[in-house]
Amino acid sequence: MIIRFYVAIIERSSDGFGVFFPDVDGCTSAGDTVEEATANASEALNSHLALCLEDGEALPEARDSDAIERDPDVDEVARVLIRYSVRARA
Repeated sequence: MIIRFYVAIIERSSDGFGVFFPDVDGCTSAGDTVEEATANASEALNSHLALCLEDGEALPEARDSDAIERDPDVDEVARVLIRYSVRARA
């Protein structure tokens, strides 16, 4: 079993909260509340990485939260770790 935790950055937007993953290009999500955005981020990450594996791509490396610089242009509300797990191929 491969288990990784990816940092999701939750940012305030004009109509709720957006989510992006600095280590997973193109994976985004959103929600009306921080809680909803976090739940949706988990679903988005799992779907995105499943497609990567189906396409034969390697999983992106996951950095520690402290290794990801803060962007002054992002109204960052929270950083959460989103778990991803998949059975290793035999």
